[in-house]
Amino acid sequence: VGSHNAEMMSGEGESGTDCQMSEFFTKAMLHCSIISNKPIMVHMNNLGGDWYSGMMMYDTIRASKTHVYGICWGHAMSMGSIIIQACDSRIVAPHCTFMIHDGSESMNGTCKSIEAWAQYSKKLRQKMYTIYYTRMKAAKPRITINKVEELCSHDTIYTADEAVKQGLADWVLETLEDPYKYFATDTQNAKWQPNMKLGKHESEEEPEEDAE
Repeated sequence: VGSHNAEMMSGEGESGTDCQMSEFFTKAMLHCSIISNKPIMVHMNNLGGDWYSGMMMYDTIRASKTHVYGICWGHAMSMGSIIIQACDSRIVAPHCTFMIHDGSESMNGTCKSIEAWAQYSKKLRQKMYTIYYTRMKAAKPRITINKVEELCSHDTIYTADEAVKQGLADWVLETLEDPYKYFATDTQNAKWQPNMKLGKHESEEEPEEDAE
């Protein structure tokens, strides 16, 4: 899952997380879930993009019946930092850069339509804050939705280690064997749930090949 940031591009190159990427990703995830019940590995280098396409990918990961490992390489910014929150085990490469913010958007149309979309945009931001908050509170029990909103009011940038400390990731990648040796949920094949403890647990089983 790679992209160039739509917010940083000037009409050239990829458009970022878009409908083409999300449709391809969803089909690939569904295929992997059908052919095997082994954990799925998602490799990401994502600077951001479209909210709706990104949430399609987020929902696909959450709907998967198998444990999903997400590994962020290079960047996990904007929409990329949201998508990784859907993964059951969230891993960041040592030099991955994390960034969260409110994002940006433009509107046109009638006054009534703009007002309607502005109200809907507020609802989407609250969903985003909740996604971050739900994963971050395991590492930072005293964090609040208001604090998450404050962090997102501007570009808040983290190193890989800082992202783990903030609860935006579970651990920093050491070797490519990590996803086979460790997991961040109560049991190795479990789907992450809000009441689970955050942590890096070592597997007692022999490493198995992933489905992707």
